Amino acid sequence: MDNKTSNILVASKIDDFQIVINKGYDDFIDSYMRFLVYEEGQEIFDPITKKSLGKLEIPKGFFKVQHIQDKMTILVSELKKDKNMFQITLLVKELDVEKELLTKIKIGDRVKIVNVL
Repeated sequence: MDNKTSNILVASKIDDFQIVINKGYDDFIDSYMRFLVYEEGQEIFDPITKKSLGKLEIPKGFFKVQHIQDKMTILVSELKKDKNMFQITLLVKELDVEKELLTKIKIGDRVKIVNVL
């Protein structure tokens, strides 16, 4: 990941399903990209080697591009996608957990691209 697509942060929260990030066309954001919003947690250490494994990423939701401007992009939660009745019945519990996580997104949360080609 280059400098243009690193340090992506939530710049504004429109509602629980739409957020604005601090990157846009000028930073090579494209409509095919998929994003993960997460909170950075504590540093985790390997129990055997005692070496750092890095900071834990606490996921808050997956997003897709809704609208790109030069310096910012509106992302929409993948939970906003239409689901058929079979999927809804199967995923109700899982969706409740994911919706709860979306309410916890705040300005300054980290965002990363999860499908760089």
